[in-house]
Amino acid sequence: MKKVAVLLLGSMVLTGCGSDESSDSRASSTYMGEIESVNAHADSMTVNAMALSLSSARIELNGHYVDSTELEPGMQVDVEYDDGIAYEVDIDPEIVGIATLVTESEITVNGQVFEYANIAKDLVGTNSNRVMLFGYVDQTGKWVINAIHKANFLPAEDLYEGKITSIDKENSYFNIGTMKVDYSNAGMDYEDLAELKVNAWVEVEGHFSTDFKAYDVDVEDDLDLANAEVEGYVTALNNDKTLMTLNGRTDVVITENTRFEDGIKARLKVGSRVDVDLINNAGQLQASEIEFD
Repeated sequence: MKKVAVLLLGSMVLTGCGSDESSDSRASSTYMGEIESVNAHADSMTVNAMALSLSSARIELNGHYVDSTELEPGMQVDVEYDDGIAYEVDIDPEIVGIATLVTESEITVNGQVFEYANIAKDLVGTNSNRVMLFGYVDQTGKWVINAIHKANFLPAEDLYEGKITSIDKENSYFNIGTMKVDYSNAGMDYEDLAELKVNAWVEVEGHFSTDFKAYDVDVEDDLDLANAEVEGYVTALNNDKTLMTLNGRTDVVITENTRFEDGIKARLKVGSRVDVDLINNAGQLQASEIEFD
């Protein structure tokens, strides 16, 4: 139940989410993926080779209004659109926080060190910029960062997401790898509290100091992605190619009815970059179509 969409090309997931119904009645389609280009003069952007007008769009990140001038290529977004017009755009970073150390190959945000290549040269040597990191978790469980953008226009609120690796419900904290999250003061409903468990993918909003003090924790439900087209990387695939994981976070069933575009099923492998049309079939997230990028 993410507030901002996710899928990650990088990150994929992992994790933001489409829904069974568009939240804007004017929009008929949902796409979750990377901004390929932005045309400030025309007030438009291109995703999945589609040019979409932004003149009628409400653009947000975690409920905060964002001006269209802040959009940049490489950002992951959840877009609700129809007939070439975007009506809602949710920016979907995996990590938001102060970059306290930036070298030529690593960036430290929220106490975590991430490797990157040639995407943050203007930040090298700085230690006070609020940044957004976009990426996905690969087959080894490591973050792959595809894009880094300054976010000094955002309020002083941090964000982190990933799979819970351990949890202590008695003391109201869990770990995402080495990141300790205190959720004792988080606004969570009964459903989310019940779903907090090891391997659950969560998005955490709050403030990082030594640990992460959460104001809000959302537990991802894969079925929230139904009826969306999602861009991402295959990070796990079973032997008979009937079950794959996108962006290290979302399990998708492949059936005999799944259609393949620009390739055949035999071509599908870990590391493939794909666009996937997702449906909810009897409570199971399935791919109706897989297109190779």
